[in-house]
Amino acid sequence: MDPISMNSYNVSNLLRISGLATGLDTDSMVQQLMKAASIPLDKLEQQKQWYQWQQEDLRDINAQLMSLRNDIVFKLKLQGTFMAKTVTSSNPSVATATAGVNAINGTYTISVTQLAQAATTASTDKIGAATKNSDGTYTYNTLNNTGNDIYLYLKGLDGTNKQIVIKNGATINDVVAAINAQTNATGVIATYDPGLDRLFLVSNFTGANSKIDFSGTNVDGANFLANKLKINIAQLSSSAALGLGGNSGIVNNTGSDISLQLNGKTIIVAKGATVQNFVDAINAAGANVTASYDSTSDKVILTASAGYSIDFTGTGPDGMNLLNNTLKLTISSISAQGQDAKFTFNGVQMTSSTNNVTVAGINITLTGTSNSTTTLTVLTDVDKIYNTIKNFVDSYNDIITKINAKLTEKRYYDYPPLTSEQKQAMKDSDITLWEQKARSGDLANDETLMQLYYSMRKVVSSTVSGVGSLSSIGITTGQWYEGGKLYIDETKLRDAIATNPQLVMNIFTGTSTSQGIAQQLYDTLNSGIDAITQKAGSTTQLYDTSFIGNRIREIDDRIAQMQDYLNNLEQRYYAQFTQLEMYVSQMNSQSAWLSQQIGVMTK
Repeated sequence: MDPISMNSYNVSNLLRISGLATGLDTDSMVQQLMKAASIPLDKLEQQKQWYQWQQEDLRDINAQLMSLRNDIVFKLKLQGTFMAKTVTSSNPSVATATAGVNAINGTYTISVTQLAQAATTASTDKIGAATKNSDGTYTYNTLNNTGNDIYLYLKGLDGTNKQIVIKNGATINDVVAAINAQTNATGVIATYDPGLDRLFLVSNFTGANSKIDFSGTNVDGANFLANKLKINIAQLSSSAALGLGGNSGIVNNTGSDISLQLNGKTIIVAKGATVQNFVDAINAAGANVTASYDSTSDKVILTASAGYSIDFTGTGPDGMNLLNNTLKLTISSISAQGQDAKFTFNGVQMTSSTNNVTVAGINITLTGTSNSTTTLTVLTDVDKIYNTIKNFVDSYNDIITKINAKLTEKRYYDYPPLTSEQKQAMKDSDITLWEQKARSGDLANDETLMQLYYSMRKVVSSTVSGVGSLSSIGITTGQWYEGGKLYIDETKLRDAIATNPQLVMNIFTGTSTSQGIAQQLYDTLNSGIDAITQKAGSTTQLYDTSFIGNRIREIDDRIAQMQDYLNNLEQRYYAQFTQLEMYVSQMNSQSAWLSQQIGVMTK
């Protein structure tokens, strides 16, 4: 069967006036001549289309083969695939767990007395940092109105103090931004909740080494923390030896009394007062702060009572000079400290800086504490291993069925590929129906596919020496007419996985002396993919050097040559008909002249 074909060479668009003398339909005659001459060109285009269909189908099969190899068979080569474990917890509110491949099946006990926590602290009261507007938005108030920048110091992860500058005129948003700018160095994150009107500080990791530590911050900074941010300051101490001559050393040599404000209490440090006088004045003030002097270190120490802070806000310049410079007071307490997790695993007491621990190959997440013991049971994950194998069988069946269908597909020789001119004369639905038959059988009995097909079937039906075959664990080949499809006896396979996972693993992964099914199939797929690529090329190649790619280029060259030949032939035909017109025209002119002369002579 062959639809009406029109040649596909590049017809010249020259304006021609023909048949005036001869009365011949020159265009029709040339068209008929060219139709016959262009038959070889049609054949070339059909041949090219046939190669392109083969190339497309082979590449499609290759893509599926690569997916089978890379995504599925590769996993079956790995022992870890068959060592998957599942863990159940008798009390998930205390501990949950997953198991690594090295975990040993069995029952384990765990009791948790303390969870790991991050250091965290917050404002003890509203700080007046924001005012809520009638439209629900907030206006943020100035927190640093001292006229000077305030310097805070947070202990960094490397043990050194990191400076945080609170600019004059700063709002709470500026404070949060300044603290968070150092998060990478300190591990401390600041947030502000305008609804609660409180600042929250939290370390971004857990454990006893998790700290929020403003040690090294002077009294100005301590006042800002205590008064403006409501962060309790538990202790101040001299950052270095005073060097004043002991507790009898003079702390006020200004010539006048100095007034201090401590937690709202006024404390007078008289002119000529000594270190001991300062200590006594603090202790007598009733400010819930205890002062002492350590003669060994030559330092003054101020300690707040439980639940109280140390806040010298309201103290004038002379007093601040006394505190900061003479007594060298800085924060010496840790605002907050995290804690390690404490638990007992199979009778062994352990600690961890996080709530995620790995013991005996079991990855445990501590979720709560309890006075009772929690049981963790480790078993082979039959479902996971079974589903992995089933996924392989399904994917293998998909590709083996597809290859078999292409190898045995009927070819309809009466339906050659359509040329572009033929398609123009047909409806889209007719083209689709035609090309379904025209394309059918493009890979029938293809040698490359045939070799791969039988190699794959040979591998899955083989026996791993000293171990067994797929059929021994419930994976068998179907009837002969099913083309090599595999079938799973689910009960038999699950039982093999549960009772003898080593056997299942060895069949797929092999032993030290024998290749497993997965490795054999992986190698077979590699060879098949390479062979198909050599024949049909790949979409990732910049220049296709495959067998079919070369054939298509050769046909393209021949098509170009044929088109040039047909264009020249068409010009020659028109030239010949033009010459004929000229001869006939001349003969007509001569005949007319002779007729005229004869007419004259007969008169």
